[in-house]
Amino acid sequence: MDPFTIVVDEVALEGLDGITIPSLWIRLENRKPAFPLKLDDHTKELVWRSLINNTELKLYQMPQERADVVLFDRFKGIDPETGIETRHHFSDRKDVYLVDMILENKNGIQGSCALFKERKDITKNVRSESLAPLLNLQEALEQYGRKLVVVACQTLRFRTLIGPESDPDLKLNDDSYCVLERVGRARWQGELQKDLHGSSFKIDARKLHYMRKALVKHGLVSMQSHVTRVISGQQQHSILLLLKRFYVNRSVYAHL
Repeated sequence: MDPFTIVVDEVALEGLDGITIPSLWIRLENRKPAFPLKLDDHTKELVWRSLINNTELKLYQMPQERADVVLFDRFKGIDPETGIETRHHFSDRKDVYLVDMILENKNGIQGSCALFKERKDITKNVRSESLAPLLNLQEALEQYGRKLVVVACQTLRFRTLIGPESDPDLKLNDDSYCVLERVGRARWQGELQKDLHGSSFKIDARKLHYMRKALVKHGLVSMQSHVTRVISGQQQHSILLLLKRFYVNRSVYAHL
């Protein structure tokens, strides 16, 4: 991918919640493979212009600022001998994206966004009819700060999640789409099924299994067994879900 396609990819992977500008820098700085440009002030201004020029993106103002995304590496806690996760330092990490599923939207919008009805579309305030920026990056940050989020359109977000090899006309119910969106946002880290039903969606494990079923049926996610050793010494078994594009064949993992 060229640099600006990568930028759009990162925005789309963040889902319907969108991404703040500071969190976009965090995502790009930690991109794998690495973002090819140095993220200095000049590059950041170019990235900003690319966001404004792209009609598949819209900009919104949230009623309050959003904290920056916090990244972690679950695989740092994996024992190379056993393949068992032994660390727990990220288990209580703050999640800036609370699950609030959009259901049966008349415009076909799918995903999770807690401020979907409250946020304000300010695209016309920052993008001219000729697609030129009405504000430079510094002006936008001074005016909107971390209330400003960039959101990819439904078609782009869905295309990014399912990949080029899947049917773009595929239809998912709202529940399954939100699971796919959550897994996509996790990128290379994936999402543990036990965390999805216990912490994120707060639903019965059987319901989550049903929501996952369509994703597996259409080949949109890969599954790996995952074992965690808790403080008591007991082992907890779960399933790690990843988008197909982020699947890594780890020798200590059993592919399901």
